[in-house]
Amino acid sequence: QNDIDLKSSSGLKHWKSLRKLSISEIRENVDASAEALHRRSIPSGKFVESRLSEISEILMNRKHEPCNFDFVFDLVSSSSSENMSSISRPLVSQSLRTLDSVAFKAIKEKSYDIAGRVFMTMSLMLSDLATIICIDKKQSNKNELLKLSSDINMESFDLSTLELIVSVRKKVLISYNAQSIFCFCEVLETASSAMTKRCISANKDFCLVHSYSDSKPTILGETVLVSAPARIDLAGGWSDTPPLSYEFGGAVANLAVLVNSKRPLRAKCRLIKGGQGILLRTESKSPIDEQLLESTEVKISMLNDLADFHNPHSDCALLKSALVYLGLVSIDSISQDGSHCIQSYLKKFCRRENVDDLGLEIISCSLLPTGSGMGGSSILGGCVITAIAKCVGILLDGNGDFSNNIIHSVLMLEQLLTTGGGWQDQIGGLVGGLKLGTADVNVIPLQTRVKQFPLAPETKRELNERLVLVFTGKPRLAKNILQNVLRRWARRTNDIMRTLEGLVKGAHDVIESLNGGDVDAIGTCMSEYWQHKKVMAGVDSGVEPDSIKKLLAVLTENNVISGGTLCGAGGGGCLAMLAKKGKSADDVRAFVDKSVVGGILPSFHGFCWHSCEVAEDGIEIQII
Repeated sequence: QNDIDLKSSSGLKHWKSLRKLSISEIRENVDASAEALHRRSIPSGKFVESRLSEISEILMNRKHEPCNFDFVFDLVSSSSSENMSSISRPLVSQSLRTLDSVAFKAIKEKSYDIAGRVFMTMSLMLSDLATIICIDKKQSNKNELLKLSSDINMESFDLSTLELIVSVRKKVLISYNAQSIFCFCEVLETASSAMTKRCISANKDFCLVHSYSDSKPTILGETVLVSAPARIDLAGGWSDTPPLSYEFGGAVANLAVLVNSKRPLRAKCRLIKGGQGILLRTESKSPIDEQLLESTEVKISMLNDLADFHNPHSDCALLKSALVYLGLVSIDSISQDGSHCIQSYLKKFCRRENVDDLGLEIISCSLLPTGSGMGGSSILGGCVITAIAKCVGILLDGNGDFSNNIIHSVLMLEQLLTTGGGWQDQIGGLVGGLKLGTADVNVIPLQTRVKQFPLAPETKRELNERLVLVFTGKPRLAKNILQNVLRRWARRTNDIMRTLEGLVKGAHDVIESLNGGDVDAIGTCMSEYWQHKKVMAGVDSGVEPDSIKKLLAVLTENNVISGGTLCGAGGGGCLAMLAKKGKSADDVRAFVDKSVVGGILPSFHGFCWHSCEVAEDGIEIQII
């Protein structure tokens, strides 16, 4: 009775006249269990401060421990919509302020890896919160997301950008609308990605660093032809993906391979007199007979023609990004001087300022199926960069380390292209044979190393006989799976930590086994690797199609293969397997065909078998 003044005699007299309830009567009129649950769900001030202090310490000290906000979610779950504001909102706000504090400090200190983890942690916390409020999280409003984030410039991220993100978040949380929260979580993931970019290179524009020296460009009319094999990842994939590779440390073992005895990834570049501007062309050809399946051409005449270089779905996007990366024109010039003619920039870029009628032609070609999972886009990016650089006179091996330079160049190219991803693809195809790629923990900017391990002739011969490669007919879904992996890594669960340890160990196990000539062990390593990939992506990610699960099970149970894995991220693409000792790729195919006819296996629509053999040489350059 808040309106009774108990200090006055009249108020006290009124209180005494009111009906009194006994304890038993109170128990009969309240939900005791609900009251008890509610009381238990209200954390004490010291408890909250202690938990938030632990989370702050985990983030600032780069500990591989989960940032657990269960105490927040327990309170939200036990709160009704009526008391959400008075009870749970202050705790949510306090938790977010703690994360804000860590983010501000990290950005001030240029600890972008910490800031990136904070943004992912905040995104996961709010996503979990929105799931409790409303489980219908699939219906996110893209228009609302664009409206909320339109003023946030992720490319020039600084403290003012963070302040704007906090301001937008406060507006989003006014209504506690689950759909809006999910939209904002995408903004936070984009912010985390921006921090990852900062950790990959000290050059925030991701364009070619000025330490590279010039070399003599090719003669007008000469064609630079660059080719490379594909790759099969044997162990360690996902540990190469930033931020995992610099937060945990990465190790990947893979093989460069010919497909149908061909080097399937190629790029050509030439300077011509009597032309104008830049002609870009991408080609997709049959891996069997190299018949042209699809091609796209783009003519670059104005700076505006390069404006969509960062959109991976635009025509010739990879070639456009390679030109921007190598310094044809700055990103600022594209946005500010888009109507300018490309010719003056081209003449300077090609060291041919006295040739007015200069043209540049760049053609990329892939013989791999779209979405093969064999590193095609990354390896092709390395071929394109190398071809252009050789043609116009940029020395990529100026410090005597071409392999690591081109590997890192592709990593930065893919940041420009906004496709993200790791570094194992380019290591796999641009460097020949068997190798181990590694990256050290907490070394920023990210640095990679690659070491080749020559195979004994008998080991190589046995691998060539037993390696099996089949395109499943379903392109892999790397980008969606990648985002799942990054979210799962941000949670740092024990399952993920054990799996990542297994991935890195598996890479070293592969090298040790093949160095010792133990080819059988590789099958086991590939199968263990496949199990690790599935854990990293999550059971609901679609990483393992039912048809592939059935196929691998039948082939293993019937002692046809020693092991196998979908290449790359999984979800489709190419399936790599190792036939049992004494069997060949032809034997595996014959068994599958027989099993389909016999009803043991379903009919595999789109399956295409390819020969596969170790490629001792990586990227090759010819001038014709």
